[in-house]
Amino acid sequence: MLPIRVRQAPNFVSALIRRARLLQQPAQPQRRFHLCYFSCYSYFAYLYCAIDSVARHVKQPCTVYLFNDQEQPLSDEQIERLRERMPDLKVFLWPKSMGWGAAQIQTIWQAYGLAAEQAADDDIIARVDSDVFFFNDRIFQVAQRSEADVIGDGHFVGFEYSQGGCYFLKASAVRRINAWLARRDMDEALAGAAIKVEDVAMHHFARSVGLDILLTWFMMFPDELRNAGGLTAWQRYKFSCLHFVMKNKRGMLDAYLDQVLAPAERGAFLAAAGLPAPAA
Repeated sequence: MLPIRVRQAPNFVSALIRRARLLQQPAQPQRRFHLCYFSCYSYFAYLYCAIDSVARHVKQPCTVYLFNDQEQPLSDEQIERLRERMPDLKVFLWPKSMGWGAAQIQTIWQAYGLAAEQAADDDIIARVDSDVFFFNDRIFQVAQRSEADVIGDGHFVGFEYSQGGCYFLKASAVRRINAWLARRDMDEALAGAAIKVEDVAMHHFARSVGLDILLTWFMMFPDELRNAGGLTAWQRYKFSCLHFVMKNKRGMLDAYLDQVLAPAERGAFLAAAGLPAPAA
């Protein structure tokens, strides 16, 4: 069998060419991003890294929505620390929406609908997980120029669907999918999805209503970070964010401190977040 890098080379080269062409086009500055986070008390350290990365790197106009797990909600102190970093943060106490099963997928799409209520059709509704941090805004630049209804990363799943962690939908696409969902039971809507999980479901819904889907490369994974020996210039060119999709997420905080923040910034960052310094 050919090595995965060789098998993925055609998709990678095609994605780079498409991205370069899109970035040559004029931006649509009126396009606003509406970033949706679903999080809880125990994920605060990772969420703080995620929100801090948006504040540092995303220059496009954006509104950040936090859907706070009502079973294990973030504390008032945690939310206040997040608001010190993102003053306009909008917080909603929300049913658990981690992404498994029909009930949680339904609450996720209700959240996307809420974020889209005041959005123009060309605005972007983005899902960003608590364990995703950005180190540049290139994917936002692409989304600001693309006419695709959905933009996702497919390289880690063989380009079969938009990998969870981070993806972008036009507000008009959210409205079309929610209108389609309103006409059927969620279990019926999920019948054609390979598994009942949020990212596979989103891709299935988008295909079901005939949306234009762009699968590309922008999201790095821990194995890729380890194999590369860190966020090298080449990795920063290839990717825009790191999805720390591991059960033990402590490494995400370490990676953020080590790979994103300058040494002189780390103490102030930990103090602002109310987090202890990592063990030596």
